Amino acid sequence: MEVEIKQAENQYILRLKYEVQASPSDSWNLLATNKGFEKWFPQLSVKSDHLVFEMEDFREVMPLLSYQPESHLAYEWDRAQVSFHIKDQQIVFEEIIPFDFGNEFADAKKDMTGWLVQNDCIKALLNAKKLPDRAALREKWSAYLEKELNL
Repeated sequence: MEVEIKQAENQYILRLKYEVQASPSDSWNLLATNKGFEKWFPQLSVKSDHLVFEMEDFREVMPLLSYQPESHLAYEWDRAQVSFHIKDQQIVFEEIIPFDFGNEFADAKKDMTGWLVQNDCIKALLNAKKLPDRAALREKWSAYLEKELNL
């Protein structure tokens, strides 16, 4: 997986690119449908014009910014924006995330770590492999980001 992190005015841009064995249709079904979310992010569900994140006593509705089947999915993620581009057998993920979320529960490093872990899981599923150990991936990506971001 290619990882690129850029810093621009008060925000990071995290871009990931990776090849998968799945068709664009199968990639879309995993990334953008409720049946797909169940496999890699069960707290998410898609409605007509938004996503819903539900966990214990927390619920957030996030507007869909783009929903182009088998091609492009984008949505708000708290104060960030997340997108997936599907082209043939390649996935390009991008998160535009503020340096500061403005609350005590979220920060850029934690959020980017989470998306790096999720994309490793997505890649495994789209390549017909078992889900990797999320705890080990969190450690790996957290250490990577500390080094890359000089934290």
